[in-house]
Amino acid sequence: MFYVIADVRQFKGLELVPSHGQEITRVTSLILATAQKELSVAHPHYPGIGITNAQLSGPSTNPDADWKNVVRVGSGLVDIDNPSTWTGAIDRCPCGTGTCAKMAVLHAKGELSLDQPFRHEGILGTVYTGELVEEVRVGDYDAVIPTIGGQSWIYGYNTYVLDPTDPFPNGFTVGDIWA
Repeated sequence: MFYVIADVRQFKGLELVPSHGQEITRVTSLILATAQKELSVAHPHYPGIGITNAQLSGPSTNPDADWKNVVRVGSGLVDIDNPSTWTGAIDRCPCGTGTCAKMAVLHAKGELSLDQPFRHEGILGTVYTGELVEEVRVGDYDAVIPTIGGQSWIYGYNTYVLDPTDPFPNGFTVGDIWA
């Protein structure tokens, strides 16, 4: 997953609190769509994967956290010209992959060292603790190996099946509506 991460402080009046959820999903949807259009991002080993998620991040007032974040979970493609697509769900936890992405960004900016604990608060006040344990190369890029820990709870199950007679086992991508 690739994240576009924006600082919530640039959006006057927007706070990383549940009561701002609708505005958070609207803003992060627009950020995601713009980033996907304007930024060329591809993994060196999986070139078909670009920016997939948007995260708003900002300082935390929680003494047990270093930063606070909200990750938008997509519910379909975002069309910048169609406000009905500016939706999504909000990850209720600090988000493991989102926390790893935030740590990688902070490390690249020289703001997080290896072996330095990083405490990341989610919108509901839960905190994950991560740490970067090693610098590596992925293709031609500098990268880091993260660890992450914290409490989370199961809140849903999905079962995907593939009928052996399905003539479309790989789905389709013509104006793909599947999130």
